Parts: sequence; C-alpha cells; structure tokens
Amino acid sequence: MTVPATTQPTHAFHTAPRRENRPARRHEAPAARRPAPWALPAAEPEPPVAVTLEPGLLAILRCPLTGGTLIRVDADRLMSDRPFRDGVHPVYPITRGIPCLTPGR
Repeated sequence: MTVPATTQPTHAFHTAPRRENRPARRHEAPAARRPAPWALPAAEPEPPVAVTLEPGLLAILRCPLTGGTLIRVDADRLMSDRPFRDGVHPVYPITRGIPCLTPGR
C-alpha cells in the first residue's frame, strides 16, 4: 500500500547519540531588550500632498475597463465617463499624484 505524499515525513529524524558529558551552560543576564512592537509609539501619518495632474495627462488617460475618458471627481479620485456593469462607473484613486488604474483595488 502506498502512502499519499502529504502524510509522509518531510525530514529524517536525527539518530546520533546524545553526549552526556557536555559542559554546563552559563546563564548570562539578557542584553538590553527592545520594546515590543505594540509598545512603540505610533508613526505619525504623512500629511496629504496636494499634487495636480497635468491636463495633457488627463486627456490621454483611459479607463482600462470601459475605455472611456477619466473625469476628476475630487482631489484624489478619477471616474470613468462610461458605466461598466449595472450602470456603475469605475472610480480610481490618485496616490501621491499617480492615478492607480488597476481594476478591483
């Protein structure tokens, strides 16, 4: 009978005899411990950067889903002028002045 690959051991067990005449380990005082991640102060959020898109760039950008032109909704979002499915217009964020045109994000 063969055993499925998922139940076979992935490593061989170490079979060398143990040495009982080892020198005793010295327990030293621990070095300065660093604080736990939850004890660190929270990082300050970056202030919003006011970046404008060039009008020429906005004229050539197209929605990857509908092929329509992109319209500026507000300072940090673009929207397609054509609906995709069920009358929903895709909306894309602008991150640090770069439009993120990946669908489903």
